[in-house]
Amino acid sequence: MTINNILKKIAFGLLVLLGNVSLAQENTDDKKETKFQVGVHYVGNFRNENIISDGFNGIVGISTNYAIYQDEMISVFGGLNIDYLQSRDLFLQNDILIWNPNASIEVDVFKGKLRPFFGLGYAFFSNDFKFTTGIFDPMDPAITVREKKLNFNGLTINPGIKYHVSNLFFLEGSYKYFPINSSDFDGTANTHFVYLGLGFKF
Repeated sequence: MTINNILKKIAFGLLVLLGNVSLAQENTDDKKETKFQVGVHYVGNFRNENIISDGFNGIVGISTNYAIYQDEMISVFGGLNIDYLQSRDLFLQNDILIWNPNASIEVDVFKGKLRPFFGLGYAFFSNDFKFTTGIFDPMDPAITVREKKLNFNGLTINPGIKYHVSNLFFLEGSYKYFPINSSDFDGTANTHFVYLGLGFKF
């Protein structure tokens, strides 16, 4: 079973499970405090002339957040975001999972259902790079395909906005800037993601 299928099943399972929870609790007190947020989202990966932006298609992601602090105006969260990107087979052949622990602050500036947020985090992932030895001598019997594990990481900046449909359900859209570095490459791959998704609070 591929990573793509696994993540799709997880996302679908979360939607069904949390949808049932939402329906079951919709008639409870709307003022009930909720600490946890779980969401699923589409990942858009903008082309930007580097091996990550051009080499992968964004597919789907999941996110979890826990409210460390809450009052009537501000909510501070600690969370984890996991994004699945599918390889376009240009340089890195395997699909990737980007792990992104983060902290964010959500502010009720409009005194209503629409609330902007801003997140900072650290993201990382790895991929296997396949290459051949003896490529300059086709008659060399020592030609073999080798694999090298490449590690990537970087800080993330993630502004966005949530629309709280109810005390249990929200829609969100956001942008993430992820400057990717690796000890195996010189320079930085500046990547830009856009997210559209929905989530549940409990």
